[in-house]
Amino acid sequence: MAKHLFYGMMVAASALTSLPVLAQVAPAPGSPPASGSNIAANSSTVMTAPAATPAPSSSATESTYFTADHQLRVSKLVGASVYNGQNQSIGSIDDVLMGDADHKADTAVISVGGFLGIGSKLVSVPFDQIKIQDNKVVMPGATKASLERMPGYNYKA
Repeated sequence: MAKHLFYGMMVAASALTSLPVLAQVAPAPGSPPASGSNIAANSSTVMTAPAATPAPSSSATESTYFTADHQLRVSKLVGASVYNGQNQSIGSIDDVLMGDADHKADTAVISVGGFLGIGSKLVSVPFDQIKIQDNKVVMPGATKASLERMPGYNYKA
């Protein structure tokens, strides 16, 4: 089993390191196509790369988790690391569950322990215990050990 895990991790690492090699950029307008290119030399269609836009400046007011009108983006929350008040990573958000009647976030399902999702435990906590502070997901007063002692959570299908 360990041998298969090792080989799987090696394949994943190789795939990730080869991604930049797979990226393709269209030739600049007016330049001849590269040898082996599938763009015809006599083609009337010119492919251009989109203009590079400057990266947005980072400021204290920008947030990964909120929109400009201060609505929480759950898609950015799922998978985010959860920290305690001492800035220690205590888990990651696996899911956010909403109430059936009011359609508001009631529960956060947190994955705690394990490595790369293997051997981790899911626990549920009330969503109001999760805070976004300094562009981080924080659960004040929690520890990894306190989450690991909680009863496990299972999704019911």
